[in-house]
Amino acid sequence: MSMTIDCTALEAELKETISTKRFMHSLSVSQTCVDLAHRYREQLDENLLRACGLMHDMAREWTDEQLLSFARKHMLHLEAEELEYPVLLHAPVAAQLLKERGFPPELCLAVRHHSLGSKEMGRMGLVLYLADYLEPNRSHLDDQLRERLLKAPSLEALCVQVMEMEGEYLKKKGKKSSEVSMALKQFLQAGGRL
Repeated sequence: MSMTIDCTALEAELKETISTKRFMHSLSVSQTCVDLAHRYREQLDENLLRACGLMHDMAREWTDEQLLSFARKHMLHLEAEELEYPVLLHAPVAAQLLKERGFPPELCLAVRHHSLGSKEMGRMGLVLYLADYLEPNRSHLDDQLRERLLKAPSLEALCVQVMEMEGEYLKKKGKKSSEVSMALKQFLQAGGRL
């Protein structure tokens, strides 16, 4: 059972509702999702993947107050870090908005967990999490490093490398990885598959 989503219509909608920079990021994440799925021979619905990449940041430019208010009103289950850093709420808020519009559960789950990662995010979530980090417009990676990362033998191995880099980055900023991120990393390091 696969829902047909009009990605052209989604692009038009996003172009009107988010900044140009965020729109370009979303387009790039969408394409990177598809590229990763092909590279690692994932059997995922390409149309859903594109939509997932497009819509993952639809609430990213909301204010902290808007995000908190929406999350409370809809009684969303939140991680401690998401309450501490409300910008992270854009993930659960977008997932809820997409759920209300009838998007498939695996897409909503992927969007829900794209910021911190989670053992619950599924294959589509794993692809989105990685695409969000690796898309070519991201300035924290140069082409050589991106290519080196993409030599990882599996999406799980790639995810562990990305999480290690993310951990180093957070450490430099005096922050630590979230509980949900650390649980995901340990799960993958122990040979877990999503």
